[in-house]
Amino acid sequence: MRSFNLVATTQRGNEWACMKELGMLSQSLGYEGVKMKRTGYPGLVIGSIDGDPIALVRAARTVVEEDPWDLRFLQKLTPVEVTVEATVGVISEAVGKLAQKVPEGKSFKVSINKRGCDIASQELIKATASKVERRVNLERPDWVVQIEIIEDAAGVSVLDPKDILSVTKLQELAMQG
Repeated sequence: MRSFNLVATTQRGNEWACMKELGMLSQSLGYEGVKMKRTGYPGLVIGSIDGDPIALVRAARTVVEEDPWDLRFLQKLTPVEVTVEATVGVISEAVGKLAQKVPEGKSFKVSINKRGCDIASQELIKATASKVERRVNLERPDWVVQIEIIEDAAGVSVLDPKDILSVTKLQELAMQG
């Protein structure tokens, strides 16, 4: 099983350029020891940093908001709080441990990205959503239970939606004025 605390996406064929760009961005933000590697899936890179991946993504968001066109290859950056075995039981147990991050009165949704795995999404959603005793809001959730499955490993996080950096969305917003 692979261990990672960052998941990055880019266009197919730009994985190496994305890794280099993310490494330079991380260093400019004061994060050392960034290790990135290709996954074998087009446009998908995983990595690990020493330190808090959520803090890195927040700092990167500030940079991208200032100049959304500064990054050419990184499209999306998702922090991972814990990496576990990719089985429904183990993933739902991990979600249960992180679920207390969602404050009372707030909403959530479960978001799953699967690569090289045959777990049924609906089964996983049912098992994980039952661990979060808050109301579900699929359109505008206050929190996101983010599950990134890559073969036999699953990255699990409970995040504020702003803690998932979509460079593409920020570029679209910048074009709208």
